[in-house]
Amino acid sequence: MLDERQIGDLMLTEIESAERPSVVLDVERAMATARRQHRLAQGAGAALLAVALTVGGLTVPDLLTPDRPPAPAPFGTVPAGGQTGLPVALTTVDPERVYVRFGWLPDGLPNLQYQAGLLLSGSGVYLSASTAPGGGQWKGVAITLYPKGVQPSAPQRDSGEAARPGETTPGPQLNGRASSFASYSGAEQPEAILRWRYAPDGWAQLRVVGVGADVRSTATRVARALRFADDPIPMPATVAGVPAALQVIAVDVQESLEEPKVWYASTTWSPKPITGDPGQQRARTMTVSISRYRNITDPADNEYVDPNTTVGGHPARFGGQNGSESLTVYDVNGANVTIDDSALLPTGGTRALFPRVTLVAEPANWHTHLHR
Repeated sequence: MLDERQIGDLMLTEIESAERPSVVLDVERAMATARRQHRLAQGAGAALLAVALTVGGLTVPDLLTPDRPPAPAPFGTVPAGGQTGLPVALTTVDPERVYVRFGWLPDGLPNLQYQAGLLLSGSGVYLSASTAPGGGQWKGVAITLYPKGVQPSAPQRDSGEAARPGETTPGPQLNGRASSFASYSGAEQPEAILRWRYAPDGWAQLRVVGVGADVRSTATRVARALRFADDPIPMPATVAGVPAALQVIAVDVQESLEEPKVWYASTTWSPKPITGDPGQQRARTMTVSISRYRNITDPADNEYVDPNTTVGGHPARFGGQNGSESLTVYDVNGANVTIDDSALLPTGGTRALFPRVTLVAEPANWHTHLHR
């Protein structure tokens, strides 16, 4: 049986990986699995709680269209002057900003993911493109930006064995500086690890695994076409009414370009600041996640629509235990809205917060802006 703290750790463990590439949409799978496991432990007490927390008069929020940043330049557009970096190294990563986007990608990498804020190893930025999820080995490209003064670490191997450093060789000029290719033991597929300074005292690491006939050439082309910036991250919804004591510690945005196209975006708050200890930050969190709605009727599917109540006239799933709550409202104009709270909100807080979630117009057609 999982308690809410363990569920929170499970969800965040899936998304927080600065050194190990993530499989796109595994977060959604982890969240759905955790919620289903938790439902088994809720029992009659949670059912009574759901009745007690029913709030009259809740309505679906107006679907307004907030201002959105312009889409980036098309794939293949190389930044002017090859400025593959930022003016200064990141000291504190703002989870609500986009610092890097892909400008060119090889074919066959339809799954995109961007994470900023709290990663497994601490504060950082992670951007990846990968092959379709499945039981095989991960293949794709991933770029990590490290805060000022933080050194890139060795890759994690699926075998669990420590990756031992090998030969380091010169790489291309990037951001006006020399780069280097690092190599490590234990690679099960062709691998290239390219490192350079995206700013003074700030390291970038690009890892290419199993992509292209020459992984080093692929890494060089991806790196030269990266677009660095400091823009607000486009999200499918805005959230008002979050208690002032809570701070955003992580944002995770994912999209699959394959049919049926799906996407997922989450924002996580914690009473602990972004510079705090990662373990303490994860101990108690509140997360609002938005995903594209699909009517899944197979109970074995991780996105199975399984309502037990209604909110604002929409089918919803609510559960709660020991002050923690989880609410998913299905098909809000084509999107699912999920609020998971580890007892940071008052009783009934997830239902009260839901009307403060304002979706973009036609959220089913939203996309991440991490691609053309």
